[in-house]
Amino acid sequence: MKIASSSLSLRHHTITRRLVVHRSISTGAVRATQWSFLDTHPSVYVYAAQHSVQETRMLQDIRESTIRHDPAGAQKMVSPLQGAFMAHLVHMQKPCRVLELGCYTGYSAIWLAHALRSCHRSCHSPPPHLWTCERDPSIAAIAQQNIAKSGYSDIMTLLDRPATDVLAHWDPAKKLDLVFIDANKSAYSCYYDLVLDRDLLSEHGQIIVDNVLLHGKVHTLLNSSDKPKKSILSKLHDFNCHVSADHRTHH
Repeated sequence: MKIASSSLSLRHHTITRRLVVHRSISTGAVRATQWSFLDTHPSVYVYAAQHSVQETRMLQDIRESTIRHDPAGAQKMVSPLQGAFMAHLVHMQKPCRVLELGCYTGYSAIWLAHALRSCHRSCHSPPPHLWTCERDPSIAAIAQQNIAKSGYSDIMTLLDRPATDVLAHWDPAKKLDLVFIDANKSAYSCYYDLVLDRDLLSEHGQIIVDNVLLHGKVHTLLNSSDKPKKSILSKLHDFNCHVSADHRTHH
């Protein structure tokens, strides 16, 4: 049985639907992720971040550079605390093949690569590798520069094409141990089904899905008489219902 999580598992694949720690961009000194986790006071996030694994100087430089050059889009990045959490999942699972859908400037991918290198340092075969995809050529160029500066380019490959194309053409023989979905929110169900229908996950594979609660707003649809069918909220709600009813995964 595969796993989909909040911690989720399929045939022992796990899908982790990562509850969102909200992010904001400061206008002064560069800071990210000061919003609350659901209804938690923002100071709780700050406290948790201070007492968790810290981002490296290289990761900090990438985050700050992204915020300076794209203040609005920078909220697409995971926070340092989220990066540390995903790195922790990598350390626990020790995956060899990782696929990220939605690279942006490479911040989350480099967090994952950092953990991959660390947890496989004493292991020689098979060598770990991370693939990440970004459909916007200009953003992909920035991500490629960041990957080159990171020191992990030997274990990272940037695919400059849409996530659906990457999944549709992925070789099923190259089973994935970890998939991080953080691309087009409207296409989450499509990505999820492509991974499972094409049998791309390894026996104990894990899927991590970002933004499934969308800043704590998705659940408000349950108490609303006005449920626009094409809104991101409604599509994320439909995705959550789809995963919840899917017996191929534990979630």
